[in-house]
Amino acid sequence: MRNLTVFAYGLADFIRDLAKKGTESDVTIYSRKDSEDITTFMVPSRFPEKISSLTDCIYPSDYALVSGDTINRDLGEVIMALDLAGVKRGTFIVKDSESEDRIRQIISRTGLRDYRFHTGSAMEFLDTLLQEKPVERFKTTTVVIDHFFKVKSVGTVALGFVLGGTVKKHQKLHCSFTDAEIQVRSIQVQDVDMEEASTGSRVGLALKNIDTEEMERGMFLTEEPQKSVGEIRAEFQPYPSLKTKWNSGEIFIADQMRYQRGFYESGELKLDRGMPLFRRELIAVSPNSTPRLQGLFRVA
Repeated sequence: MRNLTVFAYGLADFIRDLAKKGTESDVTIYSRKDSEDITTFMVPSRFPEKISSLTDCIYPSDYALVSGDTINRDLGEVIMALDLAGVKRGTFIVKDSESEDRIRQIISRTGLRDYRFHTGSAMEFLDTLLQEKPVERFKTTTVVIDHFFKVKSVGTVALGFVLGGTVKKHQKLHCSFTDAEIQVRSIQVQDVDMEEASTGSRVGLALKNIDTEEMERGMFLTEEPQKSVGEIRAEFQPYPSLKTKWNSGEIFIADQMRYQRGFYESGELKLDRGMPLFRRELIAVSPNSTPRLQGLFRVA
């Protein structure tokens, strides 16, 4: 079984031709099953209004599909976000060679410079997409949660992505921001009960020993307890193409499916609330700037 998560921007009709809509919020999720292969599409349905809609969709994604037909500020932020998140595999969907030439020029000095271009239909692109493999980011069981709710007679259910290892039925795991050890009561993939789910899987987990009131997007389930850090030694590196570069003061972190405020000065980032660090580079956002994305904090 191959499970792939794909970020998709500006391609409503294209994605509808490929997949079926599932969970819908500021992040809208579509899925497609081909034999044993499952492809999950993440669409930032509240972007550009909400920058976290964009970064939350990008974080768990292995691959990107981006419309290149409308070149504007929003597309610029999408390109910056993919570059800062390190998503180096993707395809621009364009209508003609003129659009392709303009996009190639824009991405020539970014990490997206090796992205492909496609001018045909969604179904013509499917074979190419099915060749892509997921990124295993962790060696042990690691699940990031994006939605959660209660189900009568089942209890707490969390939806998320397996970013590494394998999650198993009855497995005991540690959850971000809580001292409780939770247990996986059951696992579903595509509404089918499973004994386990591997890297790349979009999962529904029935959880024991945690209530939905304790949960939030960006929680991680891991084999070992997690340490939350509120004060971080880090070097700020502004995005190279910015004309006006932020360097200190109030800032927001938009990474690991979280969006939270902090303050940076003299090489120290102080967060309003501690968080576990699963990336050594964190995307920085200044919500009143244009563009809002400012660069990376590289953790010492």
